[in-house]
Amino acid sequence: MRAGLALAELRRELCAAGVETEEHDVFPTRSGDPMLSLGPGLIVWAGPEWFRWVGERDRWRYHTTGDPAGAARLIRRFHDRLRRDRQEDLPVRREHP
Repeated sequence: MRAGLALAELRRELCAAGVETEEHDVFPTRSGDPMLSLGPGLIVWAGPEWFRWVGERDRWRYHTTGDPAGAARLIRRFHDRLRRDRQEDLPVRREHP
């Protein structure tokens, strides 16, 4: 499968899973294959056979492009965890009396 088509299918599956992406979130790599930025700490590279991203414990994760729904489920779990972690790191705002 062409990498661009694979990434388009992944974006549709991510949208169905509640992770919205925009066209400006997609960037070309030097090889010409696309990558998708889903925010700080999560970039997904698409190739003709594999999606790949750096997941938990800074380990590379791979998932076949033939199963974009499965890849979207894995990516969404990591995406949600990153968002929760960022929310917990935000300073608490205190109201002054």
